[in-house]
Amino acid sequence: MLSWRATRAIAEADVVISTGGGISDSVLRQAADHADVVIDEQGSAHALLPFYDLASRDGFRVAHISADGSVQWDTLIEHVDRCGELGLPTELVRG
Repeated sequence: MLSWRATRAIAEADVVISTGGGISDSVLRQAADHADVVIDEQGSAHALLPFYDLASRDGFRVAHISADGSVQWDTLIEHVDRCGELGLPTELVRG
């Protein structure tokens, strides 16, 4: 069960990134029709840099979701740091 904030973030995003597997199709279907949904089982920041760069350049909103415990803390911090470097607003929401 997702929190209201998590549901809203997914619905308002232009790019929805799902990492680590374990995210149900019902969660991903909450993305807007215009949103790009990216599924990356590895969750590496390096593989996702092009999406962060695109979002920063074009003013897109990004929702990055992962199954509980599927992404290590240091990997999550790497993503947050990269978003900060690009000026992307970042909010961590537990689903």
